[in-house]
Amino acid sequence: MRALITLDRAVGAIIVASNTAGSLLIVAMTLAVVADVIGRYLFNAPIKGTAEMVALSVVAVLYLQISYTLRSGRMTRSDAFYTRLTTRSPRLGSVLGLTYHVAGACVAAAIMIRAWPRAGEAWEAGYYTGTIDIFTFPEWPLLLIIFFGCGLLGLQFVLLAAGNLLSLCGLSPPARESR
Repeated sequence: MRALITLDRAVGAIIVASNTAGSLLIVAMTLAVVADVIGRYLFNAPIKGTAEMVALSVVAVLYLQISYTLRSGRMTRSDAFYTRLTTRSPRLGSVLGLTYHVAGACVAAAIMIRAWPRAGEAWEAGYYTGTIDIFTFPEWPLLLIIFFGCGLLGLQFVLLAAGNLLSLCGLSPPARESR
């Protein structure tokens, strides 16, 4: 039990750091767009690649922050049924939560399984995104962010599933539950 609490704290610290990196990336995207607009309208000199970088950054932000969204209980799902069920029957709520969290961990693992070889292939082959002679960016960093983000998401789902399982066994109340 103590090991699970220690693991939860360690994963939580990494998740908060990942969320912070995503927030800093949002600030950088905002500054890039503002600089591009100022350059475009005041000096007739837009910054090349701003649109491409923002598009790539949106994907990176999603995967850097999705595990924090789950951890803080803000992942989107219908709560009307689940909340009533959990209130009336905590045991059945834990079974449903366990099912949801295991399914989420499986989806995160499936994405990781697909992202890892693609990142290696992009690294070895030197795949780039963008327009040649205007702006290009290597694909592998984004694929690694997707892999890393899904890894954190999967770990958080597993920790939540462990809390549901412990609750079903009567060992502790449900862990921090995603809404």
